[in-house]
Amino acid sequence: MQDVRQIRYRGSITVFAALAIMLVAQLLFTLIEGARRTEFKKVIQMNTESVLESVFTDYCSPLWEEYHLLGLTAANSDGEISFNNRSAQMQKLTQENLGDHYKKELLSGISLFHADMEDVEIRSYLLMTDGGGKVFEQAVSAYMKENLAFELAKGIYNNYESIKDSQDQFGDVGEKIGGALDALEDAKKESEVSSKGKKLRVRKASAESRVPVQSVKAATLSDTEKNADNPLTIVSDAQKSGVLSMVLPDEAHLSGAAFTTEKRVSKRTLMQGTAEIPVEEDWYDKTLFTQYVCNYLSSYTVPISDHALQYEMEYLIGGKDNDADNLRVTVDRLLLLREGLNMASLMAMPDKQSEAMALAVTLAGATVNPAIIEAVKYGVLAAWAYVESVLDVRTLLDGGKISLVKGETTWTSTIENFPTLLSGWSKAKSCEAGGLNYKQYGASLLLFESGNTLAMRAMDVEEATIRMIDGYESFRMDHVVCEMGVQATYEYHPVFMVFVTMIRDSRDADRIMYYTNYSYFKGKEDV
Repeated sequence: MQDVRQIRYRGSITVFAALAIMLVAQLLFTLIEGARRTEFKKVIQMNTESVLESVFTDYCSPLWEEYHLLGLTAANSDGEISFNNRSAQMQKLTQENLGDHYKKELLSGISLFHADMEDVEIRSYLLMTDGGGKVFEQAVSAYMKENLAFELAKGIYNNYESIKDSQDQFGDVGEKIGGALDALEDAKKESEVSSKGKKLRVRKASAESRVPVQSVKAATLSDTEKNADNPLTIVSDAQKSGVLSMVLPDEAHLSGAAFTTEKRVSKRTLMQGTAEIPVEEDWYDKTLFTQYVCNYLSSYTVPISDHALQYEMEYLIGGKDNDADNLRVTVDRLLLLREGLNMASLMAMPDKQSEAMALAVTLAGATVNPAIIEAVKYGVLAAWAYVESVLDVRTLLDGGKISLVKGETTWTSTIENFPTLLSGWSKAKSCEAGGLNYKQYGASLLLFESGNTLAMRAMDVEEATIRMIDGYESFRMDHVVCEMGVQATYEYHPVFMVFVTMIRDSRDADRIMYYTNYSYFKGKEDV
């Protein structure tokens, strides 16, 4: 039987080799931990941006549903700006994303990217009311740019330019009527002087010829007869009456809505954000704003009963605290706008200018002063433009459309029917093809405004409406955040550095800070 012997081997390692192996292991684990930290920075970046974006999804729903604006409310129970709840929300979401979720199942493993969001610092934020309404205007522009083509906005602005040119050239219609009436007074004085001179000559001639003096009839009509048929006095008297009674029928129902005694956005001291205010607006932003008002705010022709004011667009124009007064101001300004446009239309119609000249000669009487006749002619044209404007506004308030500049086929009024047209219920011909409706003309009126008036008034009506909704009674536009920058501080424990104890204590935690910004206007920073 073969003898089986157990062979034993002995091994050894030098101290130098042991130290070398340990140093190599420490180097490898340090490199692995460094790679983990580098990847951790990416994970933390993605987490910070995603949780901040998640916070911004909790926008004020009524503000979006009623007015298509995104805003994050940030206020505590005392009515002060506070981000504590938002910071806690980010930390809670981070715990769900990067929390230490150990599992007891075999081979389930653990995450190498566990971290805690220890602190959230709000570095900057923009409120809806910042910049005297500039942030609000930017919020409107951001939404409208997604819903209104540039070419359409350019067309709207071109209409405004046409209206402005007409206003600059013919916007003094009332002055022309007044000037014409003054010219008629001058013509009357000239006629009286001429008549007295003629009487003296007749008396002198009759004295010399001993012929009885006969009365000399004035070449002009009596004042009563002239006033009865004078379109200048007819229009001048009509302008002194109530404008709403002239353009609305007796059965028209006016809203009785009015603001409460609460301080409006435009009247109170507002909270201020800390971020940089947006740059000044240009024609494009201004056009987008007016179209936003035209599309989403109520008006006389499109009232919204559950809003604080039913005539919101009119409030932006008038600034009064009730619908009726705002409508009155809007109609008055709309009449002025249409007068300039109608005057421009008359200047392009030779036949109507001939009619006005013939009537001017008749009204001026025996005078041969061309300056007086010319002044009366333009006064007649101005009165005609006013009457046509009254008919235009009646059509607009009734839901019809009126083109900017009229032609012979779309002109309605005649000089002979001024009294009937003003006292009755005649309306201008509706121009469905190429005409503008009441809200579009109202938007044109808004383009004449400068400064921050419109933005502040828009926030007035929007805030008042949101406060009518249950649960939003304390809603304030200056508590609505549109943009926010945060710096998050994370703590995490090393995994592979536990084998490198000679360098540091493995129980120490590392920190990583990351800054990011989110805005409803442009999403994540630099995106």
